Amino acid sequence: MAVELVWSKRADQGYAKIVKYFEDEWTEREVQNYVRETKHFFDLLKQNPRMLSHLKHIKIYTEDLLTD
Repeated sequence: MAVELVWSKRADQGYAKIVKYFEDEWTEREVQNYVRETKHFFDLLKQNPRMLSHLKHIKIYTEDLLTD
């Protein structure tokens, strides 16, 4: 079951800050790898929304998407 991931404004800004920092400190290749791996992780999460359910400290808001 694929779901849509919606980033909060704060999360989006935080990710942009991280990428900007990496752009200043890392090589372009390393930044591209990080962005690609991050995208891959979220693609997996969309396809497998329960994959983090065992982690008690991570809050995942699903709006009843996982009750099926």
